[in-house]
Amino acid sequence: MRNLLSDTLEPSRQEWLYGRVDTVCTETSGKDLFLVYSLIGRKIPGQLVTIDKASSPITKYLREQGIRQDQLARIYLLAAALEADREFFVPKVATLIQVADTGELVTFLKYLPVLPGSGAFLDSAVEALRTNIATVFDAISLGNPYPAEHFNQQQWNQMYLKAAFMGRDLLKILDVEARANAELARIISDYAHERWAASRAVDPQIWRPVGPFLEGDLLGDMERLLQSPDTLEQKAGYLCCRVSDKDVARELIREHPLNEEYEKQPFDWKDLIA
Repeated sequence: MRNLLSDTLEPSRQEWLYGRVDTVCTETSGKDLFLVYSLIGRKIPGQLVTIDKASSPITKYLREQGIRQDQLARIYLLAAALEADREFFVPKVATLIQVADTGELVTFLKYLPVLPGSGAFLDSAVEALRTNIATVFDAISLGNPYPAEHFNQQQWNQMYLKAAFMGRDLLKILDVEARANAELARIISDYAHERWAASRAVDPQIWRPVGPFLEGDLLGDMERLLQSPDTLEQKAGYLCCRVSDKDVARELIREHPLNEEYEKQPFDWKDLIA
């Protein structure tokens, strides 16, 4: 991260940032950590960091997220402090995040996966699920590998359902298939029935984790999807049944018109976009 900062920041800004970070680390000062984290917003511009070559998983992730100079400076500060004295700074960083403004919190959550010992901040990540601020929720839930790596089943299911409730882009949630579970499948079915009862639409993408758990009421849900006048709903039902190992689910699509389309040009969840 320091190399990226050196490539992108003006010398005077580098001097200010590196000097402050060194002070935080050598004096193990929580007070200075809070102060510098806040001052970065005024001292470092919010310009996009150009990363031409991703030489490591970290730089690849930073490039994919479109990190800005001020964000990179903040994450560098936190990473340097945690590497200097993890035991001392973990509680300080957790407290810092509790009082951070929206932009500072978004930066922390979005780039949490690149911090040393990031698992120590699980409580902070889970707390972010309570928010109704879309940018904060998106920072932890969309395009972020942290939930799949650290959330337990209940936390994961809570995040997935809230993403659907908030109308977020479910396709951007990572590792959905790997974290699929029977309880989530049941919750999705209950949620869909509530929406249908209120004559409200259900995002076809929500069904992505359901395929391996098709039985009982979920089979009825698949029949409804496959018979829907909405092509995207039909495709969602088809994809779920196709990955199921249950004969009864496979039977639902045995003579479905989508078979021919799928054979000619296979489709996936990424293609179910209105």
